[in-house]
Amino acid sequence: MSINNEHIGRNSLENIKYIAKEKNFKKILIFAGKKSFLKSGAKSQINSILSKFQYEVFYKINQLPDIMDLKKFILKINDYKPSLIIAIGGGAVLDLAKVSNSLYKCKDLEDSIKKSSYELNHFCELIAIPTTAGSGAETTSNAVIYVNKIKYSVEGKEIKPNYIIIDPSLILTTSKLIAAASGMDAIAQSVESLLSKKSTEESVEHAIKSLRYLLPHYELHINKPDFETAYKMSLGALSAGKAINISKTTAPHAVSYPFTSEHGISHGHAVALTLSDFLKFNYEKISYAKVKFDLKERYKIILNEFKVTDTNKLKLKLNKMAKNTGLELNFSKLNIKKENQIENILKGINQQRLSNNPIDIDISTIRKMLTLKIANQI
Repeated sequence: MSINNEHIGRNSLENIKYIAKEKNFKKILIFAGKKSFLKSGAKSQINSILSKFQYEVFYKINQLPDIMDLKKFILKINDYKPSLIIAIGGGAVLDLAKVSNSLYKCKDLEDSIKKSSYELNHFCELIAIPTTAGSGAETTSNAVIYVNKIKYSVEGKEIKPNYIIIDPSLILTTSKLIAAASGMDAIAQSVESLLSKKSTEESVEHAIKSLRYLLPHYELHINKPDFETAYKMSLGALSAGKAINISKTTAPHAVSYPFTSEHGISHGHAVALTLSDFLKFNYEKISYAKVKFDLKERYKIILNEFKVTDTNKLKLKLNKMAKNTGLELNFSKLNIKKENQIENILKGINQQRLSNNPIDIDISTIRKMLTLKIANQI
């Protein structure tokens, strides 16, 4: 029996049993988010599917994929010595599992991540099972880890999961806010991928495919979810993940991370705060583009997929989508009102992602953009 590395559909978790039997995995370690593991129904399914296997469940503690949880995950791997790891949860759980499975030998973990001086080694095979439709972490060869509220990327082919299992029914139990933020994250990934300096023909194909799944189903999935909308959103998130695995993200993601670490705003929601602003900014500065492709043509693709005729209407549509799904974009209502708060956000911008933006943009320009948003919304 040959084993596929992607399984998508109802009851797809049953494939865990076939993979474990085929590969003769003796000890299975499950990393999960405690609430989502129970609420999604994954726990009861896993208990049944793995009833004849030796396994243990270990839960993450913090909301963000931070260095403290990472250290605990690594200790658990080295103590339990699994032959298979299964990560079930949102992007934070999947990222923690990916990194812990690859940095289990690392001695000075914090310093190595900060300096990107790590050596990646696969402890064992990894199955990724997302319980949200948005992060794309199940298919990427990079992961996010926060150290002292600063976002760092761990990257390398070794951390990419060996298997992806997606059961859309698992995401139907997520809260409206998490579903909205996750879906917006996937939409942003696709759009940013189309504009990234690292964009390729392959990433463009994945991004367009993603938008064609996501845009017709996003609001419907948030406000009136069913298996079909969950299925389409899951496919869209997977394609978005494949797009950014090649191209990486740009300015909206670069600026989003401190909104999450400083203000507790969920990742996809944080991306939505500036997505429409940066899309408009990039288009207005299009003559300064430093890319190897026709940026105007990429914007034509985006406008066509959103069914709008210009970037002003694109901004209005994105903002309306956020409003219709409960994502607050008003800084004042999110308690972001002061200049010192803006300065803290600026300190946390991820320069690596910012450098992918098609138009070079400096901190002073971003400061003006964020300050103007505060002034216009109080």
